[in-house]
Amino acid sequence: MKELHHFIARYVPDLSPAFEEDLYRVFYTKKLKKGEHLIQAGQISRTLYFVKKGMLRNYLIKNDKELTVWFSFPENFVTVFDSMILQIPGKENTIAMTPCELYAIAYEKLEMLNKVSHEWEHISRVFTIEFALQQEMRLYMFQTMNAEEKYQFLLDTSPHIIENIPSKYIASYLGISRETLSRIRGRIA
Repeated sequence: MKELHHFIARYVPDLSPAFEEDLYRVFYTKKLKKGEHLIQAGQISRTLYFVKKGMLRNYLIKNDKELTVWFSFPENFVTVFDSMILQIPGKENTIAMTPCELYAIAYEKLEMLNKVSHEWEHISRVFTIEFALQQEMRLYMFQTMNAEEKYQFLLDTSPHIIENIPSKYIASYLGISRETLSRIRGRIA
């Protein structure tokens, strides 16, 4: 849990000893094999995960085609956010792209901690805002950029995606064909 504790402390310094006790009490470890689903569409996401090791991909199925919507790497939280917060069936699948080790907390335990601890409530608010900002940035990218600009933006802001994710998933994430991605890469190189 030290990775999770250090990660949270970067955003919220001066964590109390009670926080650390809670952290070790309520989080548990989950391991996934490559290709194993963490979350499947149609299920309610009842858990928030923190990636210790590995890479995951969130995707939708539309017209029998996978559409990548998100990637998660070490030091990322992962869930189907709207499903977890609203406790409704989710539209996304989450699959391990590599073997993964995660820390997990049940949503009801997180909510209980938020009700009894201002510190936990503050931490939850900080990471909810962080998630909203990431979504806003992605929406901005899709609403204002052409294909080459989207790729360049991804290259500038998230080079780890370009370095670690297969082209077919990057193209899907950017909403372009693999051929277009290949041409863009050729022009930028």
